[in-house]
Amino acid sequence: MNGLTDEHDYDYDYDCRRLNRSARARSRVVLFIAAAFLAACRPLVAAQECPSVDALRKYRPPEASRVYAMDGSRIADLSPERRVVVDLKEVPGSVSNGFVAVEDRRFWQHDGVDVRSVGRAVVRNLTSLSIKEGFSTLTMQLARQVFTAEMPISKKVSRKLCEVKLAPQIEKAFTKREILRMYMNQVYLGSGLYGVEEASRALFGKPVSKVNIPEAALIVGLVKNPEGYNPRKHPLRAIERRNVVLDVMAREKLITAAQAAQAKREPLRLAPPVEAAGAAPYFIAAIRRELHERFGEDADTRGLRVYTGLDPVVQKAAQQSLIAQIKRIEANGFGKYRHAKPDSAAKLEPAGANGSPYLQGMIVVLDPRSGEVRGMVGGRDFTHSQYDRVFLAKRQPGSAFKPFVYAAAIQQGLTLNSRVETTPLAMDGESGSWRPDDLVHDTVKSLSVRDAFALSSNYGAIRVGQWVGLERVIEVAKAAGISTVIPPYPSIFLGAAEVIPADFVAAYATFGNGGRRVTPRLVNRVEDARGKVLWTAPAGVEPAIDEGVAFLTLSLMEDVVDRGTGSAVRRREFWLPAAGKTGTTNDAKDVWFVGMTNDLVAGVWLGFDQPKTIMANASGGLLAAPIWADMMKAVYAKRAQPAGWTPPLSLTSASIDAGSGLLATSNCPPAQVRIEYFVPGSEPREVCPLHATGAQKVLNKLIEGIRRIF
Repeated sequence: MNGLTDEHDYDYDYDCRRLNRSARARSRVVLFIAAAFLAACRPLVAAQECPSVDALRKYRPPEASRVYAMDGSRIADLSPERRVVVDLKEVPGSVSNGFVAVEDRRFWQHDGVDVRSVGRAVVRNLTSLSIKEGFSTLTMQLARQVFTAEMPISKKVSRKLCEVKLAPQIEKAFTKREILRMYMNQVYLGSGLYGVEEASRALFGKPVSKVNIPEAALIVGLVKNPEGYNPRKHPLRAIERRNVVLDVMAREKLITAAQAAQAKREPLRLAPPVEAAGAAPYFIAAIRRELHERFGEDADTRGLRVYTGLDPVVQKAAQQSLIAQIKRIEANGFGKYRHAKPDSAAKLEPAGANGSPYLQGMIVVLDPRSGEVRGMVGGRDFTHSQYDRVFLAKRQPGSAFKPFVYAAAIQQGLTLNSRVETTPLAMDGESGSWRPDDLVHDTVKSLSVRDAFALSSNYGAIRVGQWVGLERVIEVAKAAGISTVIPPYPSIFLGAAEVIPADFVAAYATFGNGGRRVTPRLVNRVEDARGKVLWTAPAGVEPAIDEGVAFLTLSLMEDVVDRGTGSAVRRREFWLPAAGKTGTTNDAKDVWFVGMTNDLVAGVWLGFDQPKTIMANASGGLLAAPIWADMMKAVYAKRAQPAGWTPPLSLTSASIDAGSGLLATSNCPPAQVRIEYFVPGSEPREVCPLHATGAQKVLNKLIEGIRRIF
């Protein structure tokens, strides 16, 4: 036999009997330890104050939390489905038996507490000198999840004692099938999902009665770590956990080994997130994140009433304008577009781990006085990609950062009638010396501050930044609300530092609201189901920069819209008072337009999740500004039209000749004369020499002589 002599023949039956005796002996030891442990705990269990099992008969599942827009309309129920309590016969055996196999294999035999599991857990934890294993049965889990609020949650031991006390009481009050039915309808499965029916509809878009074997295994696997195995956030972890469950199901003969092997080969096939069906999917997803952070993971089903500042008119206009422009770009409406684009006849497939391969965009619209979000679009299609490019992305703003450079300089005495040198220059950066590109022709030696800003001269911005200094520019940007790191390199003058779009647009609000910093606000107020106010957003408005400095910077941005790089706004026939700034990064990987009216500030961005050149001639003025204009035209067709901005009383004014930048005379051409505002004491004293009388020229020389002396 297998090379052995008769005297060494292997006695298989004897060995099995020996192993069985050994296993029975170990089992008796485990049972003895468990009995001793439970006996020692019995006084503690009896003394522990716990909720009454009678409450289970009156128990009602959690209620969906609701989100309301600023006009009072309901825009979302945060629970993916209203709670649907299903009967056990509607739950496939692959799900119900799967839970038993994985979570509590002796469920049908024990009386609420599995003595074998207790003993095994005690032995393992004692030998490892740490908590390595628990012993919760399905009945104990049910007690914990139903009585979450009533349990002594601050003390782990007390909570476990309550579970041990309640479980046998539940077993006496209900049949095993009733307990399993309650468990199936109550178990928490992550992302605010309670119960197998709700989880199935949210994850797979169908009732639990229709799930297949790999889907059943994924649902069962979630209970161990609902957020850690969330298939939308952690798909690889979810698949690994699903496959472990499939192995257990095969071991317990719920499925065959062949079925388990086939199920393991199945990819995740998730339904679109519930937010995708709503009018503001990225907004609702952001609301959900904030509520989970503030009120816990069960916020979706606590019956909360969430009041926001979302304006449905703004939201609709933002979505339509962004998508329409992306389609125009992909249809070669602005030049040859060479990147992948989705089949217009098919729905977009879910984005991969590296983001979307298609051109993306974002829009966020705020109230500049409160920071309330009036509209938010975090991408071209929420079903395709749930990545929120408004609050989670970090992108370079390019020239859209220049208002902060000029504001810092104005704060230090730069006047808008000054001239700025615009000849080429090289700068030292992190990687050595470099020379930026400039849209302004190299032969232009200088421009007025207004022209340099309106035409987005890079050389002009660098010289303004060098004059005022890196520290002051960073100081102003931070004061206005930019929260990301701004490294002290000259390249920041041209927008090389990454920003979070929501923060960046809120920082722009500072220029339009008199110098006050606002924080982007998703939620205004939260109430419970009975109307009790649980939380109210703080004012979140504080002084950031001088109101005069804010107004003068805003005045520069008005020129951008009226006659500069943002003039596409006027070409799209948006004629209300407006101010803004375009932005285009190196190699046209990001294009921006951030602009405002008196009552709205909005930012538009286009680019790829993995940055690359959008197209050869891409710029913020060409691609992003038209989106802003189209959106604003749609918005103001249905709301009161705001007036322009009023200069603060802290500023003084003077008539200035645009050619010379000095006080206008009666001889200056009317077309060249404009009213300019100044911080008191910074206004010019000389009159325009280009159109001055003899007496005025003498006066100019006298003033110049006095300046040299003093």
